[in-house]
Amino acid sequence: MPNWNHYVQRILELMKRYPGLIAAFGFCSGVGSFILVDRQQGMARWIAVILLVSWVWLMLENSFTQLFSRVFKREIPPPLLRYATQMIHQESLFFVLPFFFITTTWNSGQLVFTGLLGAAALVTITDPLYYRWLAPRRWLYLAMHTLALFAALLTALPIILNLTTSQSYKLALGTAVLLSIPSLAVSLPLKTWRGWLVLPLIVLTLGGTGWLLRSW
Repeated sequence: MPNWNHYVQRILELMKRYPGLIAAFGFCSGVGSFILVDRQQGMARWIAVILLVSWVWLMLENSFTQLFSRVFKREIPPPLLRYATQMIHQESLFFVLPFFFITTTWNSGQLVFTGLLGAAALVTITDPLYYRWLAPRRWLYLAMHTLALFAALLTALPIILNLTTSQSYKLALGTAVLLSIPSLAVSLPLKTWRGWLVLPLIVLTLGGTGWLLRSW
């Protein structure tokens, strides 16, 4: 049997040694995808699909790790899972930044949203901020998590499905809000009636805020 712990440790060491590599790859793939989309190349669609598949893995992480443990009789090290989540955040945010930088109307409210994406992207490549400041603040972490997912969907859906901006915004908003429910459910104390009351209120607030901001 191969020594999986040794390989995992090597991977972790490489990621620590080159923390900006994933971010750089995400940004370059975003620039490349924008050029490919502009030239109507099908490769951009595959890049967008791969990006969304990584989010499917992230949303079903617990199920996949349990399946892995049953099949291979080994546990996936928690540090590797944390780094995988961080990499998906990095890849998503740096992938979408070129699209938003090029299409943003800088003298409008879009400036705030694009600036927020840029700030979130910088946090994902700064380990002290990501692990010591963001991760312990569960609500802030979930907000960044949902923001990254929404931005990824808003960018990838028009590429994959040939949707208009208005159509992709509605679909991205609805999907991001729905997929945020499992994470919110884990964070809220649903053992009490207050938790069950707060959950739909938060979901409605997220959806309503996103809907009101669609004119930006």
